[in-house]
Amino acid sequence: MVIMKKQLRSLARVLPALLLSTGCGRAADPVQCPPVIEVRQQLKTPVAGWSAGLDELPHRLAGITFFDGKPEEQASLAPDSEAKAGTRSVSTWNFGSGGRPVSLLCRYASTTVTLVRELPKSVRTCAVTYNPRQSIGGLPLIEKFDCK
Repeated sequence: MVIMKKQLRSLARVLPALLLSTGCGRAADPVQCPPVIEVRQQLKTPVAGWSAGLDELPHRLAGITFFDGKPEEQASLAPDSEAKAGTRSVSTWNFGSGGRPVSLLCRYASTTVTLVRELPKSVRTCAVTYNPRQSIGGLPLIEKFDCK
């Protein structure tokens, strides 16, 4: 058990660097979702006869959603185009110069914690490359995320 915990900690340290090299989450770019987040989760109410535990797996980026306005308004935006690139698929969103802001919501595996950020008004397009042969949290692996 001790060896597995050490391996998980090592993976948690190496994984962000691997994801950064694939284009997910460049720290200087505010449009990118962080590739991994740390959360502290706990039971709201104890469950009789059970003790709560926590795994040490990283919470990796699993999904991206764009919204017209704030996510609470539930106006998610569908991609304007979808294309195949070999075994990968690329979804592209184009944003106009309308008055409403566009929000980016980042979802993470094994947690209900999300991150939300308003896109800079200068961003006109975002493309997400997915690898459907691999998944995180039941969703296709995000290999690349590029906004311009």
